[in-house]
Amino acid sequence: VSRQEFDQLTAGSRSATADIRAGEAAVRIARLNLGYSQVRSPIDGRASSAKITVGNVVGEDSMLTTIAGVGQLHASFDSSEQSFLRMKAGAAGGKPSTVYMGLANEQGYPHRGEIDFVDNRLNPQTGAIRMRASFSNTKALFTPGLAVRLKLESPVAQNAVLVPERAIGTDQTRKLVFVVAADGSPQPREVKPGALIDGMRVLLGGPAGSVKPGENVVVDGLQRIVPGMKVAPQVLQVDAKGMPIPPAAGPAPGPAASAPR
Repeated sequence: VSRQEFDQLTAGSRSATADIRAGEAAVRIARLNLGYSQVRSPIDGRASSAKITVGNVVGEDSMLTTIAGVGQLHASFDSSEQSFLRMKAGAAGGKPSTVYMGLANEQGYPHRGEIDFVDNRLNPQTGAIRMRASFSNTKALFTPGLAVRLKLESPVAQNAVLVPERAIGTDQTRKLVFVVAADGSPQPREVKPGALIDGMRVLLGGPAGSVKPGENVVVDGLQRIVPGMKVAPQVLQVDAKGMPIPPAAGPAPGPAASAPR
């Protein structure tokens, strides 16, 4: 093979190699452009109506449709400061709060969710804080945008003492209940009221401890109690709302008392 023929063959090989590489680059560009022709949603959900139809010019900022995720839905609401503090206390004790949801055509709150977001500050104008609850929607029961009813269930102490709401009195800045001592004298005991459950107030304790099960607490006639007086309490049974169940007929010699639940 002459030198001239060798140089011609070498140049032809290099030209063919360049053509192959150019063809491969063209294939990659074509595949890339083909990928741009298929729009895929990064989330699962339901698509709204098409904003672009065949024949329209599509640009990089053109909205084709909107996607509403349905696998997991969120419900935002404003909670009062008192509810927020109860929830925070429960979370510190390892008891997360639960949120129950009801739709407009449902009775009660049959759907259970959990708090997944709490804002970092309260609104000074309303005294409320924004929260968000997450609900599973794997069965597609809920539609985004629905108005719902929510109930925040804050953790409460287990086996806590409950007394009727009216059994708690106020002495300046203190909350008190009167416990009937063994000698029949009503003794004031400072308490820290907790959550209200069906008309009964949870007692969370106080400087001298909370009311103990079995102790009698004065429910009616708190305004008639004076230091040093003796009472002959008539023990009443109360219903789930803290209202007394009518006792057997007979005189009531002193303020009525009830045993805490």
